[in-house]
Amino acid sequence: MKKLTGNRNNNIKPRQIKRLFNIEAEKLIREANDNFIYFREYKRALKQTNRVLEIETDHIKALILKGNILFCLDRDNEALECFERAISIDPYSAEAYGSKANTLDVLGKVEEAYACCEKAFRRLKPKDKELLPSLYDHKIALLIKLKRYEEARSTLKQCYRFLKTEDSFKIASCYRDAINSLLYEQKNRKRIAMERFRLIHNICEVGI
Repeated sequence: MKKLTGNRNNNIKPRQIKRLFNIEAEKLIREANDNFIYFREYKRALKQTNRVLEIETDHIKALILKGNILFCLDRDNEALECFERAISIDPYSAEAYGSKANTLDVLGKVEEAYACCEKAFRRLKPKDKELLPSLYDHKIALLIKLKRYEEARSTLKQCYRFLKTEDSFKIASCYRDAINSLLYEQKNRKRIAMERFRLIHNICEVGI
């Protein structure tokens, strides 16, 4: 019996062993995701995610999930490292770029966050459509922070074209009035500045 068991183990090829490990990893990542999203058991989810990364060091979903967990635990720089590692493995991961943009924003790196958000949009695939509402939300918020209000309004209009009605209405309710108010204030300040410029120019001409 002992000899038979030994022969059976010897017949398992490396690829078969890896496949068994992957099944374990996928089970763990689903459980970690549920613990993170539905139960908010961040430490347990983090432990499960770390276990996945022990099994498969280049597991993209695990890296992104670990980064999101660390972000929620206010460990922003560690979260950023996870997203950057995920991007180094898969430069076409829209989700990794989106999460990285969010972290950079919180760290006060708004310009970098916006560039990262744009990269996320460019890398979107049909399977990533569930990311669109949060990406549009974040892009508009970043444009407002950057005082690019016309672009923010233009992006808001895109929401009506590319998002579900309830999602576009939700985003519009958050930003439409604020954007219009900021645009009015910006144009009003510009008008006042132009009037002052003309006044100074006229005074100078009279003085000459």
